[in-house]
Amino acid sequence: MDARADATHRYTADEAGELIQLATKLDDLVERDDLSYEQVVKVAEELGITRRAVSRAVKAREHQDRIDTKVAQRTVRRKLRFIRHTAAYVLGVGALVLIDTLGGGGWWFFYAAAVWGVVLALHALRFVTGRRGPLERYLTDRELKSP
Repeated sequence: MDARADATHRYTADEAGELIQLATKLDDLVERDDLSYEQVVKVAEELGITRRAVSRAVKAREHQDRIDTKVAQRTVRRKLRFIRHTAAYVLGVGALVLIDTLGGGGWWFFYAAAVWGVVLALHALRFVTGRRGPLERYLTDRELKSP
């Protein structure tokens, strides 16, 4: 279909952004896959968007990037806490088994392992089902992909 024949078609803001991004790549406006701030301003001004609006958009993007970084750091810390807890459980129960075995038996370590195991299971449940946890991310992605 000829682009001129499609002149009456309306585009959403997201679609327009994607078209502009693709057009800049096809037009060889840049040698690499990125644009300088001045190139973005130039393209925006050609579309009737002010430099001030571009500046506000850049600030909003930087703010969102900072938020995304903090969320990612929090997620990594949660994962590391759970991994450390699991490692401590394995090493701790292993040490209790060794102490119990060398101490003549009686098999009392099962009680400590069971209590600690319940605490670890609760930690795992909180990790998996917690806010921004793996289950929430999976269900959110699934919901976004469903029609």
